[in-house]
Amino acid sequence: MSHQRTLQAAAACEGIGLHTGQTVRMCLRPAAANFGVAFKRIDLPASPIIEANPANIVDAHHATTIGKGGVKVRTIEHLMAAFAGMGLDNVLVELNGEEVPIMDGSAAPFVELIKKAGLRRQMVPRTYLKIKERLVVEADRRSIQIVPSERLQVIYTMRFDHPLLGEQSAAFDISKETFISEIASCRTFGFVKDVEELRRRNFALGGSFDNAVVIGEGGVLNGDLRFRDELVRHKVLDLLGDLYLLGRPVLGTVIAHSAGHLLHTRLVQEIQRQLDIQHAAPARNGVIERWARPLLQPERSLKVAPS
Repeated sequence: MSHQRTLQAAAACEGIGLHTGQTVRMCLRPAAANFGVAFKRIDLPASPIIEANPANIVDAHHATTIGKGGVKVRTIEHLMAAFAGMGLDNVLVELNGEEVPIMDGSAAPFVELIKKAGLRRQMVPRTYLKIKERLVVEADRRSIQIVPSERLQVIYTMRFDHPLLGEQSAAFDISKETFISEIASCRTFGFVKDVEELRRRNFALGGSFDNAVVIGEGGVLNGDLRFRDELVRHKVLDLLGDLYLLGRPVLGTVIAHSAGHLLHTRLVQEIQRQLDIQHAAPARNGVIERWARPLLQPERSLKVAPS
């Protein structure tokens, strides 16, 4: 049986926000069982707390933002992906600003922060959300769907409007080991023309060659890619972070085509909406059981299937 986990000790880091350009200090603190993930704005009066859940998603343009009572925390997806990938269930994130530091544009620095703090098992069983029926979200030529599976798998395809990039696809059977070695270090990216436009609109104020893969007409402008398909792998990273807003690991196969945060979060909200409907109608237990149900982890561990 798998148990929930929190941190052994607090761990802190400092960096700039991708969109605000402001320096932010972040501290991860242990939390009690069943606490989940929450963000605390210690720079504001009364230090308001925002829970990381679908109901608190307020924006998903260019990054995922949660908010409550007019208070926001921006760019949470890379940190949330690190929590998901490392199996960290309960944590309080303290921030002295409105944005999670971008660091190098990947989840790798947050993975190292979690490793530094260490993980502690809590004597409460961990539950999984097992998808039982196909669910699809579409917009224009973009789509994302989730179908039943015994473990979390991701198949992601991106088509880039760039002659040197074209289409990239990646498929992963997600495990802690796979996340650390194949996904966590993949950086966010931007095209020069788009970055210039975002800055004119006061976005990406903290973006630089140090925290993103920057692409011009001739290709990547700031060194080598960490993986040949690093860009689409980063989309997988974003997806894992957005899915973790559901508050527990998901068992299902996600198939995404040029999706991005907007569709990721719409899928998350639709899953939560279906669950809320079912919870409001307890007499319809058959429907609940058929669509999705929390599970204790199976006796066998969820390993990457041999190739």
